[in-house]
Amino acid sequence: MVRSFRVLKGKKVKLRDVHKDDLPICLKWLRDKRVTKYLDFDTLNINLKQEIRWLKNIHNSPNDYVFAIEKKDGKYIGNTGLHKINWRDKNCMLGIFIGELEHWDKGYGTDSIRTMLRYAVDKLKLHKINLHVYEYNLRAIRAYENCGFKREGLLKEGHYYNGRYWDVIVMGILDRDVKMIFD
Repeated sequence: MVRSFRVLKGKKVKLRDVHKDDLPICLKWLRDKRVTKYLDFDTLNINLKQEIRWLKNIHNSPNDYVFAIEKKDGKYIGNTGLHKINWRDKNCMLGIFIGELEHWDKGYGTDSIRTMLRYAVDKLKLHKINLHVYEYNLRAIRAYENCGFKREGLLKEGHYYNGRYWDVIVMGILDRDVKMIFD
């Protein structure tokens, strides 16, 4: 059975279900090295059939909530999600990417993260939201810190990209900090 999410509204974005019709656009983004250098999964040989299978698995997963990011005018610009939800310990991993390059550095990612944090804490009753970010992704680090995430650790040289090893920064935020920031 396919879950149906509500539409989540932020100040600059709305988050909605990812639909099959979105997948060709996702594939375009997943083939753009300017986008994928920030992602923690291999997109090199991904095809539409694999994306359709991924979408079906995500919609049937009780531990992954993925949303399409749309601007207020309805333009689809990226995806965000809560992954590996551990219902017992009430924690998860946050993931996000803006695939449309002309919408980078305009606050859409930050607003999407804030909207997801409110949903994770207020509706899903999660206690902690975690994430991993590559040390060279300064734009994302700034957005995460602006949303209240704190650096909690470092996976030394945990990522290989462009001929060298890079550190992976571990960040997290607790429900009480989300409530303090947004209440």
